Amino acid sequence: MRIDAAQLIVRNWPIKLAALFFAAMLYVAVAAQQPVTQSFSLHLAVEGPPGRPPHDPPRPVTVLITGRGSELLKLRSLPRVITKTIPDTFAGTTWRTELQPADVVLPKGVDVQVADITPHEVQVTIDSAIRRDVPIASRITVKADSGYVVSGYSVLPSVAHLMGPAKAMVGLESVATVAALIPGGQGSFFHTVPIDTDMLGPIRVSPREVRVSGEATRVVDRSFTAIPIASPASGVAGFALATERVTVVVTGPETRVKNLSKDSLRVIPHLVNRGDPDAFARLTVNGPSGLGVRAVPDSVPLKRSAPAPAQPKAAPKKKTRG
Repeated sequence: MRIDAAQLIVRNWPIKLAALFFAAMLYVAVAAQQPVTQSFSLHLAVEGPPGRPPHDPPRPVTVLITGRGSELLKLRSLPRVITKTIPDTFAGTTWRTELQPADVVLPKGVDVQVADITPHEVQVTIDSAIRRDVPIASRITVKADSGYVVSGYSVLPSVAHLMGPAKAMVGLESVATVAALIPGGQGSFFHTVPIDTDMLGPIRVSPREVRVSGEATRVVDRSFTAIPIASPASGVAGFALATERVTVVVTGPETRVKNLSKDSLRVIPHLVNRGDPDAFARLTVNGPSGLGVRAVPDSVPLKRSAPAPAQPKAAPKKKTRG
């Protein structure tokens, strides 16, 4: 019996075609579950400190990634760049770094691993930086509440550390804080104020802010009675003071005024309208700096001093003959 080969091929062809299809699908499914290693070429981007870009861009790197074939198919969204940043504290000219698997950003939800990166180490060349210490100028104003006064405040630190390109440092002798009005309030206060970096450009400054601290104390008045008026022999150029003691009122921070003594106050007379019957002495008070001092009353009348009585002349001694 003769068998026709063509008939054997086309006999039950839908069943045979389906079998071939399912066999191919099974092969693809099994292959997709097998571990596969695939290499990718990624661009390496190195960001230098402000004002100091790398001289030459580094070469691309080769990344080996392993995983199931079905997972590798998902790497079509793999970022094709590895980014490294040179710290702005680096002052040298040649920067080296090792590339790690963690530097490769893998898409979320993809079950693959980075097996290797070539080269393992890269280096780039940038311009060197210089360091300089400069004073910090304060543009801070502290305002106390009504009835209080700022008895003193400090701005720390007073020196800033700068680092940056040499050409950017030319003529830079100091930095300043931003202009700030700080409420002193009542009692102790503490604030931070940033340093103005708008004009510094690529220069790195440390610290980036200063600390302002101090104390606002209550303003009080205190009266000191019977303070003598300083004057030679209680007279002012031929005049005598109508009164020799006055009251002195001191205004200032409570802590300073409370500890003040009479010995630190000196009342000075100043002659006004000499030769006039209404001549008087205007009084000023010398006291510790930073305090308000005034005499009560602030002037005293004058009266002419009585002339000193004339002394009788002594009789001449008689000469005796020897």
